[in-house]
Amino acid sequence: MPYSSNMNFEKIFISYSWDSDEHKAWTKQLADRLEEFFELSVTFDQYDLDSFIDKNYFMEKGVFSTDLILVVVTEPYLDKANLRKGGVGIETKMSAVRHWDETFLSGQSNIIPILRDGNDIPNYIKEKFYLDFRDDLNFEKSLRSLLDHVTGKSKASRPKKKYSLNNIPPHQDLTRIEDFLKINYKKRKLVFDRKESTDYSSGNKIKFELWETRSPSVHHYLFLFNNVVIKDTISKLCELIKRDNISFKNLTVLKTGKSERGYLEKLFGENDVTVELTELTYPEYIWDFCIDDNAKSESGVYISPNFIDQSLVSNDEYQNDLGPAFDYIKKQLKDKAQSTANVIIAPGGTGKTTLCSCLANYYQKQEDVIVVFLQSEEIKKSAGYIKKEKIASVYDLYETYASLCIDQDDEYVFDKVTFEVALLTGKLILIIDGLDELITLFPDGFDIDHFLKSIDELNRELASSKVILTSRNDVFSDELVSEYSNLNKYKLIGFDNETCEKYLKKRFSKFSNSDVMLKKAFNNIEPLISKDENQRILPFVVDLLASLVETSNAVESFDFQLSFEGKDYESNTELTDYLVYSILRRESVRQDIDIPINEVLDIFIELANNFSDSFPKRELEEIVNIFYTEKASELTGKLLRNPLITVDRDICKFKYDFIPNYFNALSIINNINAASSAEQFVKLIAKHAFGETNVFKDVSKYFQSNENLVSLVASSVKSISSSINPDDVFNDNDYKFKAISFFVNLLFSANGTMSKLERTKVINDIFGDGSGLYNLSIYGRGKPLDFSNIHVFNSKFVGFKSFTSSKFENSKFSNCFFDGIHSDKVHKDITPEMFDSCRLGDLEIVIDKVKAELTESRELIEKELRKFFSCFFHRGRFKDQKKSYVKFSERVKNIDHLFFDRLLQSGILSVNTKKSDEIYYIVSGSYQDSVYSFLMNNTVDDKLRAVIALAS
Repeated sequence: MPYSSNMNFEKIFISYSWDSDEHKAWTKQLADRLEEFFELSVTFDQYDLDSFIDKNYFMEKGVFSTDLILVVVTEPYLDKANLRKGGVGIETKMSAVRHWDETFLSGQSNIIPILRDGNDIPNYIKEKFYLDFRDDLNFEKSLRSLLDHVTGKSKASRPKKKYSLNNIPPHQDLTRIEDFLKINYKKRKLVFDRKESTDYSSGNKIKFELWETRSPSVHHYLFLFNNVVIKDTISKLCELIKRDNISFKNLTVLKTGKSERGYLEKLFGENDVTVELTELTYPEYIWDFCIDDNAKSESGVYISPNFIDQSLVSNDEYQNDLGPAFDYIKKQLKDKAQSTANVIIAPGGTGKTTLCSCLANYYQKQEDVIVVFLQSEEIKKSAGYIKKEKIASVYDLYETYASLCIDQDDEYVFDKVTFEVALLTGKLILIIDGLDELITLFPDGFDIDHFLKSIDELNRELASSKVILTSRNDVFSDELVSEYSNLNKYKLIGFDNETCEKYLKKRFSKFSNSDVMLKKAFNNIEPLISKDENQRILPFVVDLLASLVETSNAVESFDFQLSFEGKDYESNTELTDYLVYSILRRESVRQDIDIPINEVLDIFIELANNFSDSFPKRELEEIVNIFYTEKASELTGKLLRNPLITVDRDICKFKYDFIPNYFNALSIINNINAASSAEQFVKLIAKHAFGETNVFKDVSKYFQSNENLVSLVASSVKSISSSINPDDVFNDNDYKFKAISFFVNLLFSANGTMSKLERTKVINDIFGDGSGLYNLSIYGRGKPLDFSNIHVFNSKFVGFKSFTSSKFENSKFSNCFFDGIHSDKVHKDITPEMFDSCRLGDLEIVIDKVKAELTESRELIEKELRKFFSCFFHRGRFKDQKKSYVKFSERVKNIDHLFFDRLLQSGILSVNTKKSDEIYYIVSGSYQDSVYSFLMNNTVDDKLRAVIALAS
């Protein structure tokens, strides 16, 4: 094409009509202003056309040989252009060709409409925005807009690419300014109202806060926000200072980053305000003036001498290896902008605690940060002294930890404001190890959603918070992860062959025969790695096997056999069972223990049931002495050398956190098989009422598809229920109901393929007596049941989210307790009349929602029914109608062809006649009065109610 279709506009053609001398003069003025620019050349008839020149050729050349056409639109021009009249019509015909050629070629055409009067532009360019030149007072502004189009500046420029959708930067919104001063100043006030010190109008970026403090001397603090224009902000501040005649000599300026030296003093000077400035970043201010020096001392964190860093893996579909975890997390914490938290997800025994200990130890040695290391294990030791029932924020957890685990005479304890401000500035590195265990310590009071929200809100202030969380997989649901997308989520998946070798070499390096020891250990580790889908092994297993090698007296003849041969107790047949039994079996031979392995196991189970992870040595001695009096001392000594436990003076501890849970699971399996209802057993299973712990999952695996489970559960439940009174439903001490819930969840979990009908039958068989269900208890999400035609008495439902998606036709609940039931999925049959003398909790919200939905549904059904029956009523009389002409509903699925057939079967509609082999239907005579009142007066009688029921 001869004309240009790019944004390099040099040659401009002006198309206009000779409406009047005045309009010709105005158009020349426009041409003159453009022609004055060196870079532009204007083709314009008043410059270029006289009697010597072919005017049609002039117009053709102007349209097709220039870079840009300006169409000056007036009402006469518009008429001529649309009707293709005169010279304007010729130019329009050619311009339209160019317009469509350019549009098809590049998606735009280089024709700009200039609206001089009227309200419309020619049809062929109607989709374009016009430049408004109708007001002569705004001529210069309009000309500037035109020049912006000519120079390609009419559109806002795109920002430079900075981010990836896979790494969205955290949002910053600093709102807690006063908290910085609250730590040191009780007397403080905001000098200017925030409305005066914030201005984002007309492209401004001005925001600051000026505070006055007294202690007793007066001092002023200026807080500057991120992403503001400093020059304009200081100018506005100085304007307000001079307006109110405010005088001060010293001013401390706090901001997110450092300014160029002397820059702020210069800006104040340019605005005729003299002040002595001290400039600090928010983190500097917190570190130097708000945190007690006692908090900055190293408290000491134990780290394993054999620590070997293992790979950190991205917690996404790609599972990218990010390199050594310790180094990677340190690198992440150096970033200027921080995510809400760095979450390390891994099963127990993967080395989360060891990694956290090494990180805490490293950062304690740094000069400009403080580490707060919260370990679930430490809180667990004092679980009996926990007073705080609710953990809804990160400070709630710290406060609980401090009250239980910190000697406040020796160590500094943060108040709420200092803790939160230090955290949001990044001066406090928070490491929380074992979030999943903390949740189980507060089963009814740890609000994980609000907890994460509190961390997220702190980080939104400056995007500087440095938080590390560790947890097992099941804590972070998909819904929770999606809500807090600004989490860095990683996984530890254990040692591979190379890491195992590094670990063993380091551990055995002090032995003269280290090569032989390494080979013996690795021969037992390698088969386990080969069986794993990720070709990995948990570090605790490697440590366990390495310990066995180390403690062997004859390494050369060491032969560690992992086998179930000879096992005579019930358990799963998984890796944990495999290892624990193998260790017990080996120790039985190595220590010459002359009691059966299952009896050794019973001793450990008794200790785990009573003391969880640690226990006094005397407790082991007493148990052994009761059952094995004659050889108690010798046997106790042998058991204390078992690799499953460690001994520190008078305290024994199971070496890994999974071990007491494992023993608890074995205890529960044994008691269920014995149909026990012993008090200790009942209290043990009550701890796992929600069916979410690893102990519960291990028990469920054992009983999967067990044909005797229902009868075993029925026997235990019957015994437990016999001691429950109706008043117990509303008591806080509800361990018996929790124990029953354990059994119900076990039935549902172990028989996962059961239908709703099958589940309901099992529940009826166990809890029913022919007249109703008694003492049913479900804690946790559970699974839906069919409560139709069932009366439930003296039962408890806590966190039972599936309750609302159960069936409730003709159901009744009496003397029942509900809490944490609310769910988005609600069955329409739930009504207030179902519940008698019940404590409903948030179930009331569900009932109200159902009532509202039923009312709305009823209104819609009636509306669609009126449309349906209107087909049979016309001009004041009932008429017959073909079925094909009847209006079925697109909004109420039940008002369809089957509904029509049901009306026929019920006698509401009847066949009127057959015409030309087609059947015509009519509203039956006995229903016509009811239908007429419904159509005319919106009256619903009993007959119409029956129709509405059919449509519901």
